[in-house]
Amino acid sequence: MFGISIYLSSNHDFETTIQQASKNSFSLIFSSLHIPEENPANYRHLLTRLGAAAKMHEMPLILDISAESLAHISLTIDNADQLTDLGVTGLRVDYGLTTDEIAKLAKKIKVYLNASTIDQPFLEALVQAGVNISQVEAFHNYYPKPHTGLDVSFFQKTNDFLHHHGLKIAAFVPGDGEKRQPLFEGLPTLEKHRYSHPFASALELAALGVDHIYIGDPSLQTQTAEQFATFTKNDMLLLDCKLASNLDPSIQKHLLTPDNNRMDPARDLIRLEKSRPALAKLDIAPTSSNVRPIGSILIDNNLFGRYRGEVTIAIRDLPSEPKTNNIGHIAPESIALLPFIKPGQAFQLRLRN
Repeated sequence: MFGISIYLSSNHDFETTIQQASKNSFSLIFSSLHIPEENPANYRHLLTRLGAAAKMHEMPLILDISAESLAHISLTIDNADQLTDLGVTGLRVDYGLTTDEIAKLAKKIKVYLNASTIDQPFLEALVQAGVNISQVEAFHNYYPKPHTGLDVSFFQKTNDFLHHHGLKIAAFVPGDGEKRQPLFEGLPTLEKHRYSHPFASALELAALGVDHIYIGDPSLQTQTAEQFATFTKNDMLLLDCKLASNLDPSIQKHLLTPDNNRMDPARDLIRLEKSRPALAKLDIAPTSSNVRPIGSILIDNNLFGRYRGEVTIAIRDLPSEPKTNNIGHIAPESIALLPFIKPGQAFQLRLRN
């Protein structure tokens, strides 16, 4: 599942943001009461608006809280479950709460704990305090300051431990639209994702065992949101590309329709499963464009005999091949998606101007 982050602000049109996110198949919302840029007197009003919009689109709303931030809306840990009346469906709690306080909360509302601080003694203490682990999930932080995000090895080890104990896991990737103040440096969980493509980062988090993936920053570019939507709706990857200007129209038409990687994946190439049956009868003369750096879109020409018409994408730098024509290339930001085109994976090329 993919989610968005919405931060309480008097200038934010929550309703429009959630409506658009829902259209793009985002189904979760993260927010926070830690909002130093906003007047605390406005918190309850803003949260009421946000909760109402979340309810309208049937999207769970997880709120990051502390005892101090709850005081701004005249609540305490003891009655924080009253936030459900405002549309909040879960509370993310961090430092400062005892296991007994967590146990009280977990009986009334879904509780999300800082994933990096959960260890065996803490889990045992929660169970002893009466916590039903099915009512608790693990939620990694995001890290606004550069060079402070988590390392992959620690992240993977933590996730393996959490899954072993039956906890679901949430984490963040940065957005590529509006960045979150005050540093505007992205809000990733993993440091390696800070300046990376959000969709590729999300696919990597999923591969690392994350169940719920949130965009930490306030927004995505339209074309990136479409990639999330297409994947959620159709289990298909959208890759941006540029194609040769003199390309045969029938070849271009086929390239821009959905295809699959073959079930017997090549080491060096993604092989478009439907391309050879569709294009084998074309006269494809050899050209001088036969260099094959990573991301090259290639078609086998007449010299390749029965392989004529097969379209491939180079997933590593390859030497020139006179029996293959270079007819385009994957856009730089989409090259990061190539490792996720597994056997049988559906994908579609999207022409980029």
